[in-house]
Amino acid sequence: MRINPLQSYLEANGILLCNQSPDLPALEDVGCTWQDVTELIDQHKLFYSKAFRKRTTYLSPEAYHLLKAVKPRKPLTPPAERILSLLDNGSTAETAFLKQVCGLSPREYRDGFDFLLQNLYITATANGAVLNENWSAFQYGTAQAWEALSPPPPPCDDPKARLWGLLRPTMPERCFRSLIR
Repeated sequence: MRINPLQSYLEANGILLCNQSPDLPALEDVGCTWQDVTELIDQHKLFYSKAFRKRTTYLSPEAYHLLKAVKPRKPLTPPAERILSLLDNGSTAETAFLKQVCGLSPREYRDGFDFLLQNLYITATANGAVLNENWSAFQYGTAQAWEALSPPPPPCDDPKARLWGLLRPTMPERCFRSLIR
């Protein structure tokens, strides 16, 4: 069985960006591909978010659980609450469907959806329609639904210290402080 190189990277480092950044490694920097991302999403071994500076951010299951434990939970905005209500019963949907049924303007939808991804309320739970070799739509669901299907977190007495220990090799301390705010 092939070992997914992205899984190995995330287990060791906890976080990776989709696109180039001066602050953190990106997918292509570590020799991984879009197919590696979609494979891990389908296996619930990668938490897709916008947790780092509103950019597409991939987290290992451990990094997700640790970040969730230390990051203050922001209250939902009305558009975010509306979108989340469509997924709260354990269902999943692609963004095109959510946009169509949520009853929000395009801007309200984008702001609400991005808020949910930035604050770890939702994630990609499965690969959706393939758009091209390097991009596809996702099925999105709640973080709780993802947690039910993903590896359980290891026990941890000090999540902040453990998260910093995991992210320190690739993340400057100023970025870490920003991430956990």
